[in-house]
Amino acid sequence: MAGVSGFKKMNWFPKQSAWQEMEAARIKRREMMEDFQASSNALAAGFQAAANLQIQGIGELAAQSAQSRLQAKAKEMQAELEAKFASVSKLV
Repeated sequence: MAGVSGFKKMNWFPKQSAWQEMEAARIKRREMMEDFQASSNALAAGFQAAANLQIQGIGELAAQSAQSRLQAKAKEMQAELEAKFASVSKLV
């Protein structure tokens, strides 16, 4: 067992050349950059969609508010006309 304790590795696989190591590192960096770009694009698209939904929601709320004000004004005008018509009909 004393001979086994100094043993570190068997070197069964041949070492890559410096060029092969650089090429593998370059490929790995390119893949990481592509993944980062895809993630960034997905994030930007998500923020754009959220902004569009927010703008659409605000527009819908503004339209509903305007519609409510117009309906209230129409009811008010209708009540005034009915009151005028009632006073005119009493005279006739």
